[in-house]
Amino acid sequence: MRFLRWLGVAGLVITLAASDAAAAAKSTAKPNRRSTPRRAASIIDNATHMDANNVDMVVTNHGSFAYDLLTGNAGYIYPKGSTKTAVFAAGPWIGAKVGGQVRVAVGEYSQEFVPGPMAGGTFQPDNARFRNYKIVRGNTTSADYLNWPVDMGAPVDSTGAPALLGDAMIWSVYNDADQGVHNNNAGSTNPLGVEIQQTTFAFNRSGALGNIIFVRFKLLNKGGNQLDSMFVSAWSDPDLGGATDDLVGCDTTRSLGYIYNATNADQQYGGTPPAVGFDFFRGPIVPTGTPGVFDTLGMTSFNKYINGTDPRSSGETYNYMKGFNANGTPIINAVTLQPTKFQVSGDPVTNTGWLDSSPADRRLQLSTGPFTMAPGDSQEITIAIILGQGTDRLSSITDLKNKDDQAQIVFDLNFDIPAPPPSPTVFVQELNRTVRLIWDQAAVGTHSENLVLGQDFVFEGFRVWQLPSSGGFQDAKVIATYDEANGFAALYSDLFNPLVGAVERLQVVRGPDEGLRFQIDITQDVFRGGPLVNNRTYYFAVTAYSLDSMNVAPYFIGVNEVGTITDVLESALNVVSATPRGSNSVYTITANQISGDHVGASVVVEQLVGSVIGDSLYHVTFAPDESWTLTNITSGGVVLTGQTSTAGGFDSPIVNGFMPRVLAPTDPALIFQIEGGAGLLGATDSINLFTGPTATDDHGPVDSTGVWYLSNLVDDSDITWYNFADEVKHDYVIRVLTAATEPAWEYNFGDPSPQAAFNVPFEIYDLGECSAANPSDDVKVSAMIRDDDGSGDWTWGDRLYIRRIPFASVAWGTSGILSTDYAPANDDQTLGRFAFSEVDTVGPTLPVASARVRVRGGRLCPDVVFEFRTVPSGSAAGTVVGNDIKKVLPVPNPYYAHSQYELTQFDRVMKFTNIPASREVTIRIFNLGGDLVRTIRRSASSGDDMSKAEIVWDLNTDNRLPVGSGIYIYRVDVAGVGGKTGRLAVFIEKERLDNF
Repeated sequence: MRFLRWLGVAGLVITLAASDAAAAAKSTAKPNRRSTPRRAASIIDNATHMDANNVDMVVTNHGSFAYDLLTGNAGYIYPKGSTKTAVFAAGPWIGAKVGGQVRVAVGEYSQEFVPGPMAGGTFQPDNARFRNYKIVRGNTTSADYLNWPVDMGAPVDSTGAPALLGDAMIWSVYNDADQGVHNNNAGSTNPLGVEIQQTTFAFNRSGALGNIIFVRFKLLNKGGNQLDSMFVSAWSDPDLGGATDDLVGCDTTRSLGYIYNATNADQQYGGTPPAVGFDFFRGPIVPTGTPGVFDTLGMTSFNKYINGTDPRSSGETYNYMKGFNANGTPIINAVTLQPTKFQVSGDPVTNTGWLDSSPADRRLQLSTGPFTMAPGDSQEITIAIILGQGTDRLSSITDLKNKDDQAQIVFDLNFDIPAPPPSPTVFVQELNRTVRLIWDQAAVGTHSENLVLGQDFVFEGFRVWQLPSSGGFQDAKVIATYDEANGFAALYSDLFNPLVGAVERLQVVRGPDEGLRFQIDITQDVFRGGPLVNNRTYYFAVTAYSLDSMNVAPYFIGVNEVGTITDVLESALNVVSATPRGSNSVYTITANQISGDHVGASVVVEQLVGSVIGDSLYHVTFAPDESWTLTNITSGGVVLTGQTSTAGGFDSPIVNGFMPRVLAPTDPALIFQIEGGAGLLGATDSINLFTGPTATDDHGPVDSTGVWYLSNLVDDSDITWYNFADEVKHDYVIRVLTAATEPAWEYNFGDPSPQAAFNVPFEIYDLGECSAANPSDDVKVSAMIRDDDGSGDWTWGDRLYIRRIPFASVAWGTSGILSTDYAPANDDQTLGRFAFSEVDTVGPTLPVASARVRVRGGRLCPDVVFEFRTVPSGSAAGTVVGNDIKKVLPVPNPYYAHSQYELTQFDRVMKFTNIPASREVTIRIFNLGGDLVRTIRRSASSGDDMSKAEIVWDLNTDNRLPVGSGIYIYRVDVAGVGGKTGRLAVFIEKERLDNF
């Protein structure tokens, strides 16, 4: 029953309403056949979900699926993450004759099966091992994987490991041998003695397989009875969205039974109701009458009935299985007037043949048989539950049948098909009006090959999506694509288009062909338009896609090549939610350099998984080849080694819940004026001549005397214009002399340089690689000068360059010498473009004597160490939401009958946002009379939940009664910070009856 709501502003008025929740749950609307199995709660497993793709389906271990036995509600949710349901209940039914008498076992609203395998011809006592076992691709350390029940019949591969089908699989075993549970009106016979090993599996990918769940039943006759004229049925009470507007149909060519909506105005799905089908991909194998020749049965009958006409005996159930009416009379095709075993087998899309009419609460039952099972025999039957969704009810049927055809191909290949790249693991940082997504690199470089099909799908890129809701797969929009820079941009495939009912050549991906990225900052809402709004939840996904490298061809429209024709596989939309300004987490940490020479590099740490981040100290150190190592100083362990990512991107490994990002220095990295001390580097202090407090709009910082500044004569705001694109990345010192006494090379536009006609007031020293403090390898090298003003001598603004020709090796003053006499390759003149420029035109004619300029090369040296300490969630003021009490706000305020945070009509949610997680917070809510209505406390904590910068109020009082409409006063107290008082308004809707 729906909770009563308190109404009114001045007074409290109670209005009693009939429950529409009861109609949705329908546990009382169904035939009263529910019974509690005589099993312990730990043995009956009603809580396992197959949720690998777009569908979320309950799977039990005793003959029921798509039925939520914990709540009595529908157990097949589409799309996953929503509250919309497309199937209410389903299960296997088996029927046969034993000694001429009908016996059946049904998995319906109550189940005539019990968990576990049979032994000694009967069921076994309760055992905690008789449960669902769920394994997931890539996880070989889970408890279910490590304790795979091989002894009970669970499938294994050639190595003895669990034989995983799909990307997630649930295995269980059950049987009908317990007479005590044969009490369903549709059954209530003696047991057949059949054990069923059930394998439920699904593929986590886009396309047809993203909407399909497969169920494989292995039937074993362990009861010692000869089972004659045996049938197996896939039974379902679908309830597609709203339960009362359903129609069903069957497609005998596909062994498909399905349900579709009678109108384009469904109670849950609105104008685009999906269609759901059940298909026998493999039925029992039976002899044909020819020795050694066998046939595989498909659907041999299809029956429908409505709520209230469910079979009331095993005889009626068995008649349905055989393809008759409940009373055993033949079914007559309403169009041909001929007997048939397939009800409503026409085509609703073309409006031909026998079609269902008079929509109601339908049941459907597709059966296969007859066949015989002697004691010890086994049979294997595979069905699939398939969901199609087009733009309306009929195009959904078309889409369903197309997906069914694709799934049949996959089944015929024994599921040995190329797989899409693994789905990226996505991490979310909830920033101010911005959502940052970061994902891993697991998909990069992967490929999936099938030589029989002649296909090899090679990873190509990532796509970033926004969804309108957590389950809004159908309306998801691509907001960014990042692909390999390899010439493949626009990709086209020949695909079935449900909008036109035919195969068309469609563009499936358009990449920029500019290279991969692993991070995006999202600031715009593609659905509502405009910027992201703080405290509103948004939904995103990142997929990885691959192309068939063995089958690519250029696509021409006319004479223009517009793209590439190939097949594309894409991983599933694994949705993540994000609420801008919704977290107290510390997201970004900047490491400090604690040893080594000036480096100009940086190490930034992105904290991504708060639940595993501890309070630990880390060091980043460098090897001679500039690769880096990450060490946990607290624990003493090396975490990463041999890392070569130094571009500062988001392509470093994620370890211990964080990603360290190393940004190597530019070359040059820094330019300093050395002030104190003697020698080349005996400085006690220095001035950064590239950036510093004396910089102006016109030029960089001025030297300590205020006489000159350095310029590269192109862009003084960009240090790379000093042109140090050398591979050696050495350090250099330029020393100013008291007079222009040093010979130099003349700038010659890249050609070999002669000796300049005049001397310069500079000498230059190469300090070596990572050895600036070691004078033993210092070498005086040559200068090169460009006489910009043509004055014939050095003047302010002339350009100075560094030549890596040892000064002492040159026979200066020799007639006709060229730089190539000493550097034949002429590859030493790429370093620098220094212009010493005067600050005041009336100043001196030379820089101050003995001034030294140090150029720090862009080398990450082994003596450089960066240090940082990780910050657990909630232990400190967050990156976005700190400890500012003024920012705490109730939202929405006022509350008008509902909020965006509510998933169903039964929720009531108001949030207090920007709550400091590192402090104890108390919220008290008072009415205008001063009475305390509700107190909510949250302790300071480092847990993940506490990193959320919000406290939820369910609009109930401390006595769990709904509040009435009105104005309330709230008081927020944050320990150690302060308090805040404010007002909020609540308006509760008037309660109405939805059903009469």
